[in-house]
This record gives sequence, structure tokens and C-alpha cells, in this order.
Amino acid sequence: MNNLAQRLAEARERKGLTQGALAKLAGVSQGTIGNLEAGLRNSARKILDIARALDVDPAWLANGRGSLEITSGAAGGVTERPAAIQTEDGFITGDPSIDRAGIGVRVGDGPATIPIRAVKLRLQAGVSGFVAEPDMEIDHGYFQVPKEVIEQLGLNPDDLIVTTVRGRSMEPMMFEDDKVLIDTSKRRPKDNECFAVNWNGEPIVKCLIKKSDSWCLYSFNRKFESIDVRSGQCSIIGMVVWQPARIVVGRL
Repeated sequence: MNNLAQRLAEARERKGLTQGALAKLAGVSQGTIGNLEAGLRNSARKILDIARALDVDPAWLANGRGSLEITSGAAGGVTERPAAIQTEDGFITGDPSIDRAGIGVRVGDGPATIPIRAVKLRLQAGVSGFVAEPDMEIDHGYFQVPKEVIEQLGLNPDDLIVTTVRGRSMEPMMFEDDKVLIDTSKRRPKDNECFAVNWNGEPIVKCLIKKSDSWCLYSFNRKFESIDVRSGQCSIIGMVVWQPARIVVGRL
């Protein structure tokens, strides 16, 4: 099989599933399966979930390495996730999967808003993936985001999480206990944009600044010094795109 789209269609048909049935098993939308089979979208996190639903080797599905059959002896019957590595620019990269820890999907409460998963992040240093636990202190685990914001920014609700800002390093732009909307599909560093990052196992929100050949985690509060990402273990959780009443992405 030459590409992911063909491998996915082959594995799905081999298991006797429609696109809709596979989508339910994998916990993704039917549109996601359709887009992948059409070669329009590629998400490592979703491919891992789909491979598990199909009982195929994720490495085979993602890039054609190995064979369709699951590698024996792997935990849960699925090959182990690739080890995270630190790239030359200082960021930890590897399997970007999110363990949503029981977070479900809920229909909108009204036509003007879309409920987005409100989470507490549980991280581990040196790992690019993370566990997202429901934050039940926020409307039973959901935060209502205006539908016009989702549409204006062209966001996919499946990729979004809402979390709470901790600390004062981003004042006066963001204050402690502010809620921010994070797009977990945007994990490539971008100059002058705010990101939620895993810094040595701690979830923090910072602005990424490119300085010559290095990246820095920048705080708006001048009492906090900038941090060179190469001085610790840093991986990107996602880009901060919105906070109530304020679009963040592209505005710094």
C-alpha cells in the first residue's frame, strides 16, 4: 500500500466496517475517517486511535512500516508508542496522543455556543503526549465557546480543549484562573504566538519567541525571566487561540 488513505481503506474493509462504524469505535467523527481516506488530513493522535479500533499496527497504518498485523507482545495488543526525542531546536517530539481519560462528547446547549472539553492536564517530563482529565469544576467538564469563534478561526472542536491558567507570569494579558482555549492540532512552534507547553512536567502558558537559533518561553510579566527551551524538557501541548472575549492567535 502506497499511502495512508489506501492502507486505512484496506484495513477498514478487511474488518467489515463502514466509515461511520469505524468512527464510533475510534472515538472520532465520520468526517475524520472520510478525510483520511481522501488524503485530506493527517493527525498522529487520531491515527493511533483508529489503528487500535482496527486492530492493526499503528506504525503500518501511519507510514507503511512493518506489517498490517499487530506486533505480538506489545501492551494491550498494540505496538508501543515511539519514544519521545528532543529535537535540535529544544522541543520534545514524538507520539502526540492525548489520553482523554473518560472525557466524552456532548451536543451543544444552544445554537450560539459549542461545548468544549474543560480539562486538567496531567503531564510527565520528557513526554510529548499528555493526559487530559475532565475539570468538573467547570460546568460539569465543559466550557461554552461561541460558535462564531470556532467558525471564524476555522477550528475543529475535536482538537480543542479548555484549561485554566495557573500563576501570574502572563499578567496583564492572562490572569490566574483565566480560561483559555487550546488547539491541540497546532504543535509546531510559531514566533510571537501563545502556547500551552509541558515544561519539565508542568503545564504552563507562555509566548514563544524566536531568538537567532533558539526558542524562548516569554512571560509578559517582567518579574519572570525568559526561558531557553534547551535548558529543560519542553514539548508543545497546543496553541492558545482564544480566551473569553479575546482572540489570541495572530494578535500578539
